[in-house]
Amino acid sequence: MSTEAGAPRFRIAPSPTGSIHVGTARTALYNWLLARKSGGTFVLRVEDTARDRNRPEWEQAIYNGLSWLGLDWDEGPDVGGQYGPYRQSERLKQHRRHLQRLFERGHVYRCFCSREQLAEERKAAQRAKLPPRYSGRCRNLSEAEVKSRLEAGEQASYRFKVAAREVEFDDLVLGGLREDAGLWGDFIVARSDGSPVYNFAVVADDHDMAITHVLRGADHISNTFKQVVMYEALGWECPRFGHIPLTLNAKRQKLSKRDGSVSIQEYRDQGYLPEAVNNFIALLGWNPGDEREFFSLEELVSAFSAERINRANAIFDQERLDWFNGNYVRDLPIAELSRLAWDYLEGCGYFAGSNGAAARLEGIEPVERPAREYFEASLALEQERIRRLSDLPGVISFFFRDKVEPDLKFLVARRQTPQATAAALAQVADWSDRNDVADQALTEGYLRGLAEELGWKAGILFMPIRMAITGSRATPPLFATMAVLGSERVSSRLRAAVKLLEE
Repeated sequence: MSTEAGAPRFRIAPSPTGSIHVGTARTALYNWLLARKSGGTFVLRVEDTARDRNRPEWEQAIYNGLSWLGLDWDEGPDVGGQYGPYRQSERLKQHRRHLQRLFERGHVYRCFCSREQLAEERKAAQRAKLPPRYSGRCRNLSEAEVKSRLEAGEQASYRFKVAAREVEFDDLVLGGLREDAGLWGDFIVARSDGSPVYNFAVVADDHDMAITHVLRGADHISNTFKQVVMYEALGWECPRFGHIPLTLNAKRQKLSKRDGSVSIQEYRDQGYLPEAVNNFIALLGWNPGDEREFFSLEELVSAFSAERINRANAIFDQERLDWFNGNYVRDLPIAELSRLAWDYLEGCGYFAGSNGAAARLEGIEPVERPAREYFEASLALEQERIRRLSDLPGVISFFFRDKVEPDLKFLVARRQTPQATAAALAQVADWSDRNDVADQALTEGYLRGLAEELGWKAGILFMPIRMAITGSRATPPLFATMAVLGSERVSSRLRAAVKLLEE
């Protein structure tokens, strides 16, 4: 994907009006992969001209989100580069220079139409069942009239003169695309103060930064046609454009927060791993041409190509993301999972006295910090059941709490009385006082022998023990769970259950 001028230059240009969402993250990933595969440059430009909605914290959220995904950039507002500045708001001088170039070449003119006049034109077009487009009312004003109106203090925007012709370009993903420019009408390229609107600013910035490839969402196709005619008017070579089909929900509608359009920050807060998110979004609209499903970033760089980006819209599947993440969690070495889980729970305020955002775990009472060795042993038993780190409080809390709350419905052994169950649990508690439950073989032998002595099936005895020591029916293997809890906790919880049954 090299060009005559040298190595290709790709970019991502988010606006700091909120956190990075799935669509932007996927666009960033695809551009990053192509840049790294081609030995090119990946540029981060912040398009911060929406002054009323920009926030410094949102710009930082862009950096944080891309960094969490492992997508580094070669040039950007925070790292600099030879084509800066990399904030669009700081490039106004360059924008005005290029606007003047368009003006001198006769491609733009001043438009004095008020909002009310333009709104009336749109209504008239709707009544006539025609596409809304500017009438050209100010297109042929004389220089003298323009000068007079400006001197009178009237405000005028700048419009681009559109010629009625077919505009076309070769899309990296979709192939040849064309559109009739006669349907557009003359469009605004700059406001009355000379500040550019989106389409003109993008053209100016991409040219000045020597961007060779622009890969973005398919919702930009209509913008691209207008940008092509501006490139031609300025006498510049167009970059190669590519448009990625959209990501939709299961009903083939635009994503909402309910079905996946959440920020990358929220995915991190919910305990997803960046490797899983990258893998998932890479396959949202791209396929490797074989049966592989799991890729590291390095493997994605090697396998990725624009030619294999699908032309059809992708469907966001939350269950598939959870499946990916669960696989990544299960494949982690336990020491690494322990580190990630500890940091996550610390950050969520799960451990008493931590400074984390406890609101993330609403309804979960904090626990005292356990010993790291005990924490890791507990986690090792639950690793198979964890899909994301936010599952942790629901599956491991019983290891750390002084008391559990067993469900009486399952605490009473099946087809047995509460009294008979209490007596059996009391025997197990007495045995646990005298023996080390860390010896799983010893524990299993004793419990199976006790079940035989009572004339019960082993499973009938195991369920009330499980419920008594964990408060849940769904737990890791019973003997391994007892081994991690230790004899003291096991005995204490069994006696609490006996008391509950007796009452």
